[in-house]
Amino acid sequence: MAQSIVGLENVQPYTFSECSKTDYIESLRSGNGFCLLNKPNEVRDQGDQVEVRRSCGNRVIDDGEQCDCGSIEECPELDPCCDPITCRLTSEAQCASGPCCSDCKLLARGVVCRESTNECDLPEVCTGETGQCPQDVYKKNGNPCSNNAGYCYNGVCPALDLQCEQIWGYGGIAADKQCFEQFNSKGSLNGHCGTDTSGHYIKCEPENVHCGSLQCQKGSKQPMIIGIDHSRTIISIKGEEYECKSTTGKVEGSEMPGMGLVRDGTSCGDNLICVNQTCISLYPLIGNEKCPSNHNNNECSGNGVCTNMNKCYCNLGWSGPDCSIQQDIPTLPPTTSSTESAGKNSSDPKLGKKETPYDSKNSTLSTGTMVLILVGVVKGVFICFALMAVCYRYSSKIKVLEWVRSARLTL
Repeated sequence: MAQSIVGLENVQPYTFSECSKTDYIESLRSGNGFCLLNKPNEVRDQGDQVEVRRSCGNRVIDDGEQCDCGSIEECPELDPCCDPITCRLTSEAQCASGPCCSDCKLLARGVVCRESTNECDLPEVCTGETGQCPQDVYKKNGNPCSNNAGYCYNGVCPALDLQCEQIWGYGGIAADKQCFEQFNSKGSLNGHCGTDTSGHYIKCEPENVHCGSLQCQKGSKQPMIIGIDHSRTIISIKGEEYECKSTTGKVEGSEMPGMGLVRDGTSCGDNLICVNQTCISLYPLIGNEKCPSNHNNNECSGNGVCTNMNKCYCNLGWSGPDCSIQQDIPTLPPTTSSTESAGKNSSDPKLGKKETPYDSKNSTLSTGTMVLILVGVVKGVFICFALMAVCYRYSSKIKVLEWVRSARLTL
């Protein structure tokens, strides 16, 4: 590099020399350009408050940043896809983080990034454009669930049997209506519709008895959830006995409502659900907005379901706002040569399935046949050794006789 910017000929240059460019790039790669490229903190006076705008390297993605992995020393381990100097993606990276990002590359469109948690929830898939998983969506309120025993409500299926099974384990189901009518109408510890401001139990109105205390039967003897009180009562009405099991108390961290009440959204009749221990119509909670439909006024063209965002969630093989565009379903490539050949044979219309019974019968031997063959081989070997021994003794005897005869002749 020249000692002066004007060079030996004292001429003002308008471009950098190749030597200067090389030194500059090497300096950036070694981390010496941090102060040059990093935007310094900005302090803005907002009246009595002072706002400090954070800069690259604080592990917070600020405006204009694609990523922020911290210092130069931390980035190779925390996020190798991020440039610690510019807080932008490296030249080779397509993404930095997220369920749809793997080794700095975007996962293919359609890869599931968030599984569904129940039949009212919907799985989310990668878009192929960002490393983040799309917003969590679920089926719109009012969709039938649990074999038409309940309705989807805010992403879950609060059917009575499912709630009882959650508390009483396998086999726990909702009690007969006699239990709801007998106990919830009394306003006692074992049956009520909540409490008033004074803490007294509220009696359920006849139309709301199925929205009060959760009455169950069968299942285990003790609740599966530790820390709640429970009771079990057998009532007899007109010669019929009914098992009524209920719980009281609130467990921290549990999704179950306090005092053993049924969950909001539980079905209490045809097109009726429980909300705040009151049986109301389902339709006001669905809303007037609808998902896109085709020319037959068929919502989502019958090829998807309507979500809580009033957008269609299309079934596999369909796309478009109303799920009316059919798509080819991609198939995964075979992983072994055998599956590859099998796939070729099955996809070729000229090749049919061919079976050769004779080959399949003779390709394997039964255990009994193999034992007989083994015994025969052993016997054959034994006979061969016996014959060899006899022949050896016979030949030895002949040699002895010949020796005796020759001895006599010499005498």
